[in-house]
Amino acid sequence: MKKRQAYAFTFLLALFAIVAMCQYRSGEAMGNGSLQPLKTIAHVLENHGVTIRQWTVYTREYAHDIENDAAFFKKLAELKKANRAFRWSFDTNHHLKKATGTYQHPFFQEKIQLIMTVVNNQPQTYILYEVKGLNWNDEIWKEVVEKIGKKSNQLFVKQPTFFTCIQGDFSDNMKGGLFDYALHLLREFQAKPVESLQEESLVSLSAYTGQWENVLPTSSDHPMNLQLALRKRLGGTTSVVVGTPIITIEY
Repeated sequence: MKKRQAYAFTFLLALFAIVAMCQYRSGEAMGNGSLQPLKTIAHVLENHGVTIRQWTVYTREYAHDIENDAAFFKKLAELKKANRAFRWSFDTNHHLKKATGTYQHPFFQEKIQLIMTVVNNQPQTYILYEVKGLNWNDEIWKEVVEKIGKKSNQLFVKQPTFFTCIQGDFSDNMKGGLFDYALHLLREFQAKPVESLQEESLVSLSAYTGQWENVLPTSSDHPMNLQLALRKRLGGTTSVVVGTPIITIEY
């Protein structure tokens, strides 16, 4: 039963993420593209004894001028030329063309994707950019900000909106229940809960904080721009994932 519930929750999370990305594409997710939320989340979690295990920064842009195969491959050639150090791969089927380039830095990885899909017999193309790492400190933060700034200027026409997410582990001496501690963390972000899910070993909250401009609507018509999840794991540890405006790391 618990396994089925976990599958159902994972499906709902993925569905919500897809809807959120579509809203971001259409301009409903607002914001100035600042990376400050990533640093704020890391600071709050580290202050609560969390060991950071993974972090991601994600953004994308609709390439409205790429409407056929010729334009797709022309753009791909431009991306490869501008990012020669990246390792590139290409996949295709009847409804999808996807080129992926990756570059592994000492402490994080960059990924660029050019994706063309067919929707209602019309091609739609997106440029996606993701940076993710397993370690975190101030030096990595400075390098990440510099790298993302340069790459964003190269890849995108407009200033992009970033989805940021951090996953980590509490020590096994975390006090109190999951829900109470989740609310405590929300207060650290000056956030108010909007929606929640509670299970025996899992708590997930959607919330709104005035610290960040990036906002998405919810099913209850309240704005949200922060998601937080706590899960108890075998061995006594508790994992935490925090994302804005949504969680983009599987948990």
